Amino acid sequence: MVLNRRVMRMLKENKLRYIGILALVILGSYTFIVAAGLSQNLASLVTTFTKEHVQEDLFFRADKAIPDRAKFEKEAGAVIEDYMSFDAAMSDTLTLRILSQTKKVNIPAVTEGRALSGPGEILLDPAFAKANGYPVGSQIEAAGKTFTVAGFMSLPHYIYPLKNVNDILYSPNEFGVAVISREEFSDIDNAAGIYSVRFNDRTKSLNKQAVELREGLRAEGITVSDWTDISDNKRARMVWASITGMQTMSVPLPAAMFLLSCLIIGIMFWRMIRRESVIIGTLYAQGYRRRELMRHYMAVPLLLALVGGMIGSLLALPSIAPMVIAMISYYNVPVPGIELSFLNVLIGILTPTLFLGLSSYLVIRSELKKSPAELMKGDKQKTKVNALERAFRLERFKFGTKFKLREQFRSISRLMFLLLGVTSASVLMLFGFTVLNSMNHVFNTSDVYRFEYEYAFRDLQLGEAPEGAEAFNAGKFYPENNERIEFYISGIESDSTLVILKDSKGNPIPNNQTNITKSLSNRLGIKAGDTVSFINKEDGKPYTFHIDAVADSYVEQFIYVPIHEFNKRMGLPENSYMGLFSTKRLDIPDEELSGTKSMSELPGAMDEFMGQMISMVALMTIVSSAVALIILYLVTSLIIEENRNTISLFKVFGYRRREIKSLILNSSTFVIVAGFLVGIPVAAASMGAVYGYLGNMINLVLPAIVSPLYVAISFAAIMLTYQISKLLCAKSLETVSMGEALKAGAE
Repeated sequence: MVLNRRVMRMLKENKLRYIGILALVILGSYTFIVAAGLSQNLASLVTTFTKEHVQEDLFFRADKAIPDRAKFEKEAGAVIEDYMSFDAAMSDTLTLRILSQTKKVNIPAVTEGRALSGPGEILLDPAFAKANGYPVGSQIEAAGKTFTVAGFMSLPHYIYPLKNVNDILYSPNEFGVAVISREEFSDIDNAAGIYSVRFNDRTKSLNKQAVELREGLRAEGITVSDWTDISDNKRARMVWASITGMQTMSVPLPAAMFLLSCLIIGIMFWRMIRRESVIIGTLYAQGYRRRELMRHYMAVPLLLALVGGMIGSLLALPSIAPMVIAMISYYNVPVPGIELSFLNVLIGILTPTLFLGLSSYLVIRSELKKSPAELMKGDKQKTKVNALERAFRLERFKFGTKFKLREQFRSISRLMFLLLGVTSASVLMLFGFTVLNSMNHVFNTSDVYRFEYEYAFRDLQLGEAPEGAEAFNAGKFYPENNERIEFYISGIESDSTLVILKDSKGNPIPNNQTNITKSLSNRLGIKAGDTVSFINKEDGKPYTFHIDAVADSYVEQFIYVPIHEFNKRMGLPENSYMGLFSTKRLDIPDEELSGTKSMSELPGAMDEFMGQMISMVALMTIVSSAVALIILYLVTSLIIEENRNTISLFKVFGYRRREIKSLILNSSTFVIVAGFLVGIPVAAASMGAVYGYLGNMINLVLPAIVSPLYVAISFAAIMLTYQISKLLCAKSLETVSMGEALKAGAE
């Protein structure tokens, strides 16, 4: 059809405008396919790994061996396997945890090299080996022995290899995990024995099965310690927080890109058809049918959607594998292969096609409903004063201000698109900066803990704490009818000087009462003065607590009670404790400890984690700036296109180039500032929701803190993008001649 020749002319006439729309479609399709592919591959890899290599449901230490283990396993409905563990000090700051090889639960998966085949061989976790220079085939000295590195491995219960299960960050420069044969432990003194448990019934409540197992062990006269469910174990839990976070973000971000593209194309085609109404009316009169004109005008949005979706998909597919590898490098999971989903590619192509096609169809259909006579009369609504314009009473402003405001108010659809576009870009930019600032605030400004070392014992201790140390006890609890939310209730000294809680005004809170941290208070909806009941995971019984105060702390989700009250409620000896806070290193035999935490190790792990966070923030800033640039350019180019006659008249009347640029190109400034200001509370609210979601996955709820400095940086980035868009459009302004106004007057 002859009309089809106009399609390429339409694209050539506004190349940059259509390239901008194409870029948004490509970005949306690319983001969806990469995020979906990344989350699906990680979920598949982790699920397959934990299932095939039998990830434990819990682990514990026992004061003696289980007598008839086969019988006990049958009665408990579980697979139970014991293994040995020893922490070898490689240097003052580096620890290598050596575990014995298992065959039924937590089976090692060799990712490089080969499996253990004889004495004197060791398997290392790859992050530790890379950070400390131990390639396959090298020698390593640990636990008084020399081992040959046979290969690298992954362990189902050390996917995120934390030294202690309650840590948040780790650094391979300070801690690593290794596996040797069971026989190698025969001459390693002070090695600890640990039991791993995997329940056979995957449908029954883990907490209920754990309580029954504990009761069964108690009936056998076995005293347990270090009892840790998989839901409490961040070594396995952290990776699922990342996966679910990516799965959550894989939909809204590309959907926002597609919707913005739909809005742009809808506005553009609505305006284009209104400008070409005379031409369309003439074509109607010449015998062209509505269906033919519909196909003609639908060709451009469908072409952009299909091409953009295909380019985004083609760019995304080769990006998935390296991104999965990069993510896995932070965790320890074998990667036998990367799966590419044809369904995701199909969605990435069809979604923009559906969105853009439907929005364009509705706009074009509304205009083509008019009769040829109406269309040939042209657009009579162009100068109609709307309610928003009347409400602002523009007559009281100077001409320049009045012109800029009227230019925005005369097109509500364009105004809303610009406002939403700038708000979206601002939220995306502030999102990354807010995460960075929140992490900095929690780990660098928190002064709750005044101790340097935290020691956790394997068995209950009796008596007074050593000099310079304070005793504590702790138990894991969850609300009734909600086993997914778990937290610690900790008993601390009533006159503690090493745990200093403060209220929202910075005033100290006494430790001789029951206090709850703000993160847990927000999560459970608890306030000071409430009386609440929680279930103890150890015995499955409910316990009631009266909350006296809320502490302004986000580091952990805890309820603190005086240790004497905790011991009394839990039925423990009055002077008993399970751990010590200390300002100095204590001389405690390793065989008595289940774990040691040094606060000085946190900065190194924090630096490594923040390095990745900064990279993520930089990427989000670049993406949001690109989105803002595209949106601002498209809107500014629309303003120029719709005001060609006005620009021409300005030139005829003698307005200087700088004055015309100010009137036309600066008319969107107040909308951009308003969009950015709207984005600040939206970013804070969205971050609060995301942090609350992560709080359900890990024992950490961050405060959504919007830093004035980062707000200023984001605003500067948005305004710089605005200036760049004006520079790109300035050339189009120059091409408008004075003759256009004269031609329009003659017509």
